[in-house]
Amino acid sequence: MKLAKILKIALSMVKANKLRSWLTIIGVIIGIASVMAIVTTGEYFQEQVTETLEGLGGDTITIVASTPFQISYEEDVGYEESSEESTVTTAENKEGSENGSSEPMEVEPVTEAELTRMDVFVLRSIPAIEYLNVNVEDGAELKFGSESTYVWVKGVDPNVWPELTKKKVGEGRMLAPGDRSVVVISNELATNTFEREIRLNQMILLNGRSYRVIGILAKDGGLLGGLGGLFGSSVYMPYQEVYSLPYSDEEVPERERDVYDNIEIKLYKGADYDLALQEIERKLRLSRRVTEDTQDFYVNSQKEAIESTQKLINGLTAFLALIAGISLLVGSTGIANTMFTSVLEKTKEIGIMKAIGAKNSDIMLIFLFNAAMISLVGGIIGILLGTAAVQVILLLISIKMNIPFEFALSLKGTVVATLVSIVVGLIAGLVPAKNASELKPVDALRYE
Repeated sequence: MKLAKILKIALSMVKANKLRSWLTIIGVIIGIASVMAIVTTGEYFQEQVTETLEGLGGDTITIVASTPFQISYEEDVGYEESSEESTVTTAENKEGSENGSSEPMEVEPVTEAELTRMDVFVLRSIPAIEYLNVNVEDGAELKFGSESTYVWVKGVDPNVWPELTKKKVGEGRMLAPGDRSVVVISNELATNTFEREIRLNQMILLNGRSYRVIGILAKDGGLLGGLGGLFGSSVYMPYQEVYSLPYSDEEVPERERDVYDNIEIKLYKGADYDLALQEIERKLRLSRRVTEDTQDFYVNSQKEAIESTQKLINGLTAFLALIAGISLLVGSTGIANTMFTSVLEKTKEIGIMKAIGAKNSDIMLIFLFNAAMISLVGGIIGILLGTAAVQVILLLISIKMNIPFEFALSLKGTVVATLVSIVVGLIAGLVPAKNASELKPVDALRYE
């Protein structure tokens, strides 16, 4: 029997029982729509979270000074030379500690750790490092007109920062070598902080000193774009300028020059990430004359945080998709039930087709195509409904958070959902189709 004839018979079987077919299709629609919506939403949030973390320095390595601590024990009772008296003294100290009458342990910081120019020289000798930026950070009072607010000022190296940062300039320009008494500010600070917007080339006061605005950063995009402005700095200037930033409080000492709050590093593309981290730690330990136990600096990699977040979202999405997939199982049961019923209804027709020369494989294909058609129609409608549901959710979120709406479609989810819908139909229809193909013509013609 020709394939076109088989498809025509399968389609006529679907049309002959429209109500039953649609009830079965609805089961498939619910399962596919649920899986599609969950997978698409999961991929979208993963993309947005990754974008946000990368905007905060996702592919950079940050080094900060980390002052180690020493633990000292103060005993109220002196130790004697004999071991017996020492044992008694220890017991007394323990008892006193339990009663809260003594303080046997005290944490004292060692000399405060700092990152200096020497650390920069050491890091520049590592071949895997492409860019190295020093950061000097401080808080300041910003005055614009008659209004004022407190901002976080970040001093950066103008030679490197434009190449290393993920931030884009919306108006004006980035910092450049030789800049003095100029700043670049965030979009949030420029537009939403004061009644009057801060514009290019206007003057602002930081702790009483005038600075000209030469650049306004572009607004962070995406669903979580606002987090970059919430946790990041608002004002950027050459790091040398931060040292001379005046303090309103006379008791606050001036910052020591060539001492940095942190150092940002970006590796060459294709460099061995883990090997570079080990090299950074090894050389800094040698230079600073510390060991792994007394290490007075910390190397932070956002890449690990991004990978952990992606794994968490992927795991959660897979778990929710698995739960939604249970409805697909229900839908497949409905398809199998429909196919068994169709076999019973078409028993005589099967006998007639076999009597005039239809093969077992022809009968089996008819019922398999019937099941696949029902499942495919349900899958296509389910994909459309699932995608539409995601867009409605994202539209409501964008309106609530006052951010641009972004259309989200998971290509992987669409392909997987389509294949799953067909496979589910074929598996559900396999046993009924096999039973139909194995009917003997005589028995089928006698069936009442």
